[in-house]
Amino acid sequence: MLLTLFMVLDEEFAFNLVKRGILKRKGVDCSKYRDNYLRRRIDHRMKATGVASSYREYYRFLERNPAEYDLLLDGITINVTDFFRDRDMWNAFTNDVLPQQLQEMNRRKSKLLRIWSAGCSIGEEPYTIAIILHEKLGPTLNNFFVSIHATDIDAKALEVARAGIYDAHALRNLSRAQIVRYFDKLGSKYRLKDDVKRLVKFQQHDLISGRKFSHFDIIFCRNVMIYFRKELQKRLLLDFLAALNNGGYLILGKTESIPGEVLDKFICVNIRERIYRKK
Repeated sequence: MLLTLFMVLDEEFAFNLVKRGILKRKGVDCSKYRDNYLRRRIDHRMKATGVASSYREYYRFLERNPAEYDLLLDGITINVTDFFRDRDMWNAFTNDVLPQQLQEMNRRKSKLLRIWSAGCSIGEEPYTIAIILHEKLGPTLNNFFVSIHATDIDAKALEVARAGIYDAHALRNLSRAQIVRYFDKLGSKYRLKDDVKRLVKFQQHDLISGRKFSHFDIIFCRNVMIYFRKELQKRLLLDFLAALNNGGYLILGKTESIPGEVLDKFICVNIRERIYRKK
């Protein structure tokens, strides 16, 4: 019994060593993630290495092979996304949110539209927003000052995003006409045209410990908070609240929600698509 308890405590200590190693080597604070999520991702890398059957062994392997920290971090910051992922949400954004926002801008006699894609991964979400703006506004887009601010903690993902080159699978939700209009063929891949790319600015940023932003009309943060602890989810939502202009929109992932103590700061615009508006 005592031996079993000691082994459990030793593994818990070693698990925390791995987390501290990530912070020391890569500057990423994993305490914001749920432990059960972290354990799944670490276990996956342990199996992939084939050399570790315990967290203590894996920590020793990490310290002997620092490049493994990069592979582990890639596994923790999963980048699963597509152009026009969750079509119903994009339809709601195009047909409801964007017209309302443009109407409000017209009322204020403003031509500035600022959108934040938080946790943008390899760029499909912010570029989808840019494509929608082109489709919705057409030539009149040039009459606006549009800024799509796209952030992610993963530097490698941002490199891919800035290049704007994708395989055919990532474009499967686009029509043939959209592909021709917004992409150039590059061998077996597709490269976004400059008039789409110029609307998006990418920046490496930690949502929890990074600098705070402000004055956004619309914030997208979809399928990011599910990996965070409850108290950090609340803190992040309050940061988004502060970053939004009055009447601005917050769009979350379908499995994410706003807790009651924060929800009273918002009006629910579309519960199914998790679209909220700041009061």
